[in-house]
Amino acid sequence: MPIYEIYALKYAGPFLSKLALLRWNEGWEEEVERNYYIWAIKGKEGFTVVDTGVGITMAAAMKLKGYVNPVDVLARIGADESKVTKVVITHIHFDHAGGMEMFPAAFPRAVFYVQRKEFAFWTRNPIAKKAPFAAVTDDMAIETLVSMEASNRLVLVDGDREIMPGMELLLAPGHTVGMQAVAVTTAAGPAIVASDCAHVAKSFRDDIPSYFITDLAALMKTYDKLRARASTDLIFPGHDALMLNNYPLVAEDVTRLA
Repeated sequence: MPIYEIYALKYAGPFLSKLALLRWNEGWEEEVERNYYIWAIKGKEGFTVVDTGVGITMAAAMKLKGYVNPVDVLARIGADESKVTKVVITHIHFDHAGGMEMFPAAFPRAVFYVQRKEFAFWTRNPIAKKAPFAAVTDDMAIETLVSMEASNRLVLVDGDREIMPGMELLLAPGHTVGMQAVAVTTAAGPAIVASDCAHVAKSFRDDIPSYFITDLAALMKTYDKLRARASTDLIFPGHDALMLNNYPLVAEDVTRLA
C-alpha cells in the first residue's frame, strides 16, 4: 500500500473569531485564532491538492489579511504544474473553492473532483441563492466548475470512491450537503484531511462542531464515519491554528501533518 505525506499550507490569516463560531455556541465573549488553509498530499507520482483557497479577485475585494495566492504557496514545496495531478474540492465555499479562478490554468494536468450532490446544490438548487448560502460561496468558482462540467477535467463523485491506491474520497455531509473528506495511508497510520467537517480538531473528539452547519444530524453521523477510519489525532480540520503551530515547519507557512 502506498504511503503518503500530508501538508497543511496556510494561505491567509491569522484571523480572530469568536470561539462560538468555531465551537457550537461556546464562548461568545472569547476570541480565538484561525487560519485559512489548503492541503497537499504527496505521493511517489506527485501531489494531490485538497481545496483551492480563496480566489485572487475575492481576496482583493475582502482585503484578506496575510493572503498569498495558494498556487504560490504550493510552489514552496515543489507542487508545481508538472506535479499536481489531482485537485479535490471538499465543498464549494469561497475559502475552499474560490481558487478555481486560478487553478485550472495553473495546473493544466490536474483533474478536479467534486461530489455530485455538492455540485448540484450550488449550481442548480435555487436555495443556494438564498442569503445564508450565497454569502459563503464564490460565483466565479461556480461558473468555472460549470464550464468544466462536460470536460474530462471535472469528475463528479457519487459517494465514497478510491481515486488512487491508498487514497479515498469520503462523502461527509453536514457542513454542506455534499461535503467530502480525503482518507489516505500515512507512515503514522490512516489519516483524513477533513477540511471543514470541523473547524478545529477538538470537535472530532467531543462532537461539538462549528457554528456553520447545513445538517447537524448528518454531521454527527459524519464524525462517527471519520472516527471509524482514523484516530482523532490523524483527522485534520479546516481552520485550526494548531496545524501551523504544532507540526514541523517545512517551508514558510507550510507544515507536515503526517
